[in-house]
Amino acid sequence: MTITIPAKTAAVYKDVDILVVGGGPAGIGAAVAAGRSGCSTLLLEKRGFLGGNITASYVETCNHFMHSIHFEVSGIYAELETQYRARFENSGDIRPNAANRFSSEYLKIFLDSFVQSAGVEVCLHSFVNEVIRERDTLAYVLIQSKQGPVAVRAKQVIDCTGDSDVAFASGVPFDQGRDKDHQCQPGTVNFRIVGVDSAALMAGGHDQLKEIGRKFREDYRAGKTGLACKRQDIPMGRLTANGLLSYINYPCAYGIDPTSFKDLTRGEMECRTYILEIVDYMRSHFPGFERVELASIAPEIGFRDSRRIHGDYRLTIDDVLNSQHFDDTIAVFPQFYDMLSPDANMNEGSPQDAGYNGYICSYPKDDLTFEIPYRSLLPLGMDNLLVAGRCICADHVAESGIRAISACMYTGQAAGTAAGLAVQRALTPRTVPVPVLQDSLRSQHCKF
Repeated sequence: MTITIPAKTAAVYKDVDILVVGGGPAGIGAAVAAGRSGCSTLLLEKRGFLGGNITASYVETCNHFMHSIHFEVSGIYAELETQYRARFENSGDIRPNAANRFSSEYLKIFLDSFVQSAGVEVCLHSFVNEVIRERDTLAYVLIQSKQGPVAVRAKQVIDCTGDSDVAFASGVPFDQGRDKDHQCQPGTVNFRIVGVDSAALMAGGHDQLKEIGRKFREDYRAGKTGLACKRQDIPMGRLTANGLLSYINYPCAYGIDPTSFKDLTRGEMECRTYILEIVDYMRSHFPGFERVELASIAPEIGFRDSRRIHGDYRLTIDDVLNSQHFDDTIAVFPQFYDMLSPDANMNEGSPQDAGYNGYICSYPKDDLTFEIPYRSLLPLGMDNLLVAGRCICADHVAESGIRAISACMYTGQAAGTAAGLAVQRALTPRTVPVPVLQDSLRSQHCKF
């Protein structure tokens, strides 16, 4: 059954040079770069705060896989991390030898000023899933607001929604999940607890949380836990002296389509049942957790992948593993991939399995990197649209490397810089001279 929706009129709220949709890591990189180019820039975010999965899903450890290597982050991400640390230091974390972690709550506050200081106008509570396309150009992007639809016109649009919502609404073809069955990695609802015995867990300068996580995985694989959730790992975040454990990355819902409101509803509710179960389990099985209480549940289920656009170049896992060089490289990143099995297969697979035979993961080693080409940010058939973040043009396994938070900000910075050059020179993103784009990125302290 279908219905015909009557035609509506929408007021034009803004006419800007560059519109960035999505205020996660990619959107932050894109908006700051675009704003600094001198172009009028508007950033739209569906939530009431910026930060994407870092703040909405409690993914506070952004570069945990780089903790043991010497890769140096650069560009806007490096600025953000340096300025945040100067203000909030290590966010109260007392875990020794731990990767740097943000506090999602402090970061919400920090990002407001960080983005606006670049001259960017921010509109929160601005959900976008509809556009007006004229031939190969996005004429308007529509914000769905409580006052009805509102239109924004922009010379250049950058889709940083994570799910490529703008590109999808524009009719850009896409892939989703694995090639054969389109299944995506599971969705996770992280949560926080209080009442952890911090002194006992950090006694003697040793991080007992790591041992707890190792034993949990061992017990799970041996069939000893009896837990309903199929996730066998339990990564944990910041531990404060006051007994706050800032996130527990455990409750996973498998077989979820991240673009389906029906599946999202099931995933959120299913994961909440796992949270109750695991909190009870921790009290009785984890030393130092005997008196813990559930403090908060992440505002939104977090996903590792969904739609990936068809663009001018499809980055493959072979490109990643072979350190393929591209003439239009706009970012270099440590060589790694990390893909939870979409069907909860707990075996250890390989990249060549493409996610059909188990969990595949390889953390980076020094001097092994891969390149991301500019062409992967250019959706087919569009003259004023760029895409950044996890939804750029890539195969499913390669996406598990480019989805890293700092990598998303790198592609966002490249997209924002390219959009600025396109506006200044009256070009399309596809005709922006690549050497000029690369020189501009290097002048912004991007290393590649």
